[in-house]
Amino acid sequence: MANKNKEKTKREKTQRIQEPVITPFYLNKKLVAGIILFLEVATLITGIILLRYFANGNYIWIYWIIRALCWLVLIPIVNSRMDAAYKIIWLVVMVLVPVLGATLYLLFANKKFSKKEKKSVGNVHKELDKFMSYSSKGVLKKIDPDKEPNAYNIARYIHSNGRTNIFDNTETTYYPWGEDVFPVMLEKLRNAKHYIFMEYFIIEQGHFWNSILDILIEKAKAGLDVRVMYDDLGCMNTLPNDYDQYLESVGIKCCVFAPIRPFLDIRMNNRDHRKILVIDGHTGFTGGINIADEYINEKIRFGKWKDNAIMLHGNGVFGLTSLFLETWSRLKNEEVVDFNQYLSTKYLDETTSFKSDGFVQAYGSIPYTFETIGLNVYQDIIFRAKKYLYISTPYLILNDEMMNAIKMAAKNGVDVRLLTPHIPDKKIVFGITRSFYRQLVEAGVRIYEYVPGFVHAKTFIADDEMATVGTINLDYRSLFLHSENGVFLYKTKSIKDIKKDFETTFMVSKEYTLEVMDKEFTPAYRFIVAILRLFAPML
Repeated sequence: MANKNKEKTKREKTQRIQEPVITPFYLNKKLVAGIILFLEVATLITGIILLRYFANGNYIWIYWIIRALCWLVLIPIVNSRMDAAYKIIWLVVMVLVPVLGATLYLLFANKKFSKKEKKSVGNVHKELDKFMSYSSKGVLKKIDPDKEPNAYNIARYIHSNGRTNIFDNTETTYYPWGEDVFPVMLEKLRNAKHYIFMEYFIIEQGHFWNSILDILIEKAKAGLDVRVMYDDLGCMNTLPNDYDQYLESVGIKCCVFAPIRPFLDIRMNNRDHRKILVIDGHTGFTGGINIADEYINEKIRFGKWKDNAIMLHGNGVFGLTSLFLETWSRLKNEEVVDFNQYLSTKYLDETTSFKSDGFVQAYGSIPYTFETIGLNVYQDIIFRAKKYLYISTPYLILNDEMMNAIKMAAKNGVDVRLLTPHIPDKKIVFGITRSFYRQLVEAGVRIYEYVPGFVHAKTFIADDEMATVGTINLDYRSLFLHSENGVFLYKTKSIKDIKKDFETTFMVSKEYTLEVMDKEFTPAYRFIVAILRLFAPML
C-alpha cells in the first residue's frame, strides 16, 4: 500500500510539473525553427544550383568571380589553428563545392566571440585574475616542481590558461554509478542554505529530475539563490517548450545555452556539454551523468548504463563555481561583482576547516578559443604515465596527435587499457570507434568493451597518482567544439576507488585482441567503418 501511494505521489508530481508548460505543436518554437532552418537550407542549395547556370550563359564572369571569392576562404582555413584533420575536411569540401563549402564554413566553423560576449567574458576574467592569487593561498607552492613535476606542470598549465587554481583542503568522493550518487545529491541539496548552481547538457523530466526539482522549488521559496542552466539542443526532446519560463515562474533563475533559433548560425554547432552542481560553494559534483533516468538505470535503453561522478567538499569547489559563473555571466550579460561571496568558507565558522585529500583542480574549455584545455590535460597525463594508463570513453574518434600519444605510451612499456561500450547508443559512431582498434592493439594497447551495456564515463587514471573525471569524450566535438569541464586529481583518496572501478569493469568486459577482431570484424564491416571514418572530424 505504501509503495502504491509513493508511485501515485510521483505521478502527481510529474503531472504537476508538466502542466504549466504544455504547448500546442503549431506554437512550438523548436518545431517552427526546424521548419524555417529547412527552408533556409533548401533556399541556399537552390541558389547554388541556379548559380551554376551562369556558367552556360552571358553572365559566366559573375559565376567565376563568386567562385574566386569563395576560394579566398581557403586562406583563413589554412592559417587557422584548428586541428589538421578538421582543416583537411574543410579544404576538400571547398575544392569540390566552393560556394557551398565557403557558406558552410562561415556559418559553422568560423568560431569566435561576439563583441558583447568578449566584453562580458573580459569583465569576469578581470575579477578572476584579481582573485586568483588569493583564492589558492599559495597551494601551487606546496607542490615541489622537482619532486612532483607531474602535478606541478599540469596544475600550472591549467592555472595559466584556464583561470582555475589547484587546491588542497578538499575531500573527494568517487561514485562508480549514477544510482550511487543520486541519493547523495538529493541529501546535499536538501542541506543547502545559501545557493544552488546547476549546469547540465541534458535535463529530462522523470524521477531523477523531478526529485531534484521539488527541492529546488522549496529552496527558491525559502529565498536561496537557485540557478539552472541547460543546453537547448541537448534538452530538445527531454523538456517541454519554454521550460525556462516555467522555472522562472517558480522562483528558479534559468539560462538556456544557445537557444534553437530559426536561422543558420555557428552557435548551433557549439553546445554546452558540461555537468556541474555547486551547493553553497563548499560541495560540488561533476562527472559523466546528466539529469535523466537512464543515467541512474531507472530507464533502460542500451543495457546497463555505466557512468560515474566525483564529489568535491572544500576549497576546490570554487573551480566549478567560477566555471559556472563565467558562462552564466556571458549568457545573461551580468557582472560578477565579488567572487568572495561564492567561496567555500564564506558561510562557515572561521574555526571550520576542510580536510586535505591530495590536490584537486577543476578546469573547463570553451569552443570560442583555440586553447584546447581538455585535450591538453588528457595528453599531459598520457605523456607522464610510467606504469599504467586506464581510459574510459563512450566515443573513440582520435586525431593523429592523440592516436600517436596513446600508441607511444604503450610502446614505451606503459600498461595502456581503453574501455568502450559494447552496446552502442549511436551505431555510426560505434563503427568509427572500432575502426581505431587495430592500430592501437598493434601498438600494444589493450581494448575492452563493457559487455553489460553502454559506458558513458569519461575518465583517465595513471600510476595511482593522477586522474581526471569529467565530461570530455575522446571525439572531435568534445575536444574542439563543445563547452566541457573536468577535475584533475593528484594523490587523492578517490584515485584508488577509480582504479578499483576500472578493474571491476574490466572483469565484465570483453577484450578485443587481433584474433577477436579477425574473427568478428568481417572484411565488409571493416570497409564500411573505414569509409565512415573519413567523416570522423565532423562527428
